[in-house]
Amino acid sequence: MTTGRRSNRPPAPPPAAANRGQQNNRRATRTATAGNPRTPRRRTSIVAVFLTTITVVFGLLTLVGLAPLPGMSDSTSQLLSELSAILIQLVTVVGAFALILGVLNLLSVHLNKFGKGARGGLYSFVTLLTAVLVVVVHLLDRAGVLKALEPAGRLPGDSPLLSLTLMDTLQVTLESALAGILVFFLVYAAYRLLRQRLTGWNVLFLVALIAVLIGYIPVANLNTLSVIRDWLLRVPVSAGTRGILIGVALGTIITGVRLLIGQDRSFRG
Repeated sequence: MTTGRRSNRPPAPPPAAANRGQQNNRRATRTATAGNPRTPRRRTSIVAVFLTTITVVFGLLTLVGLAPLPGMSDSTSQLLSELSAILIQLVTVVGAFALILGVLNLLSVHLNKFGKGARGGLYSFVTLLTAVLVVVVHLLDRAGVLKALEPAGRLPGDSPLLSLTLMDTLQVTLESALAGILVFFLVYAAYRLLRQRLTGWNVLFLVALIAVLIGYIPVANLNTLSVIRDWLLRVPVSAGTRGILIGVALGTIITGVRLLIGQDRSFRG
């Protein structure tokens, strides 16, 4: 006859109770962590300090070269002006190389999409074909192979005419298509605004939209709408555009000041 021993361990809780206990523990941990937040301190990197120092020094040299300080001698002003011009030229060259790398990256992405047969491969093929044709036409135009297509009286040192004409034609066509789409987009946006909520601002937007669109129609009896259209474009639209430009200028100044004093995060480790 065997006698069983009683275990001192408590009985295992059911799965639902165990899950509730784990959730309560997690909530308590999050509450304790939220009560005593400890933000890890960012370590200062030597590379970040070096990059910030270079940015601040060359930024100040460029600013002083473009706008010399009062009381500065002519020789120092001339030296700083030449130095700032060199720095601006270097930035221009770096920007040109960055543009070339961006175009090559774009072509490589579309080439991979077209080679793998991904969705939208036809558009990638059109993009690649257009890029190759534009480059080939420009090179042929620069080499003088397409001189027979240009009008008489062109000098050898003039800018290529055929490639520029092709670019202008494509650009004007695309801009016209986008402008036509914009008209339907504005009308649809006005319809959605009036359908969702009828307010005074929505009605004002719709009235201004109709006045501007109809004011561009070349009809002899719409002189009043043409006057209203000109006033809207000259006063409210001009005021809004100037406000946007002032905001862009202030944002640029603030970003430049943060960069010069080393507060920009892109130069931190």
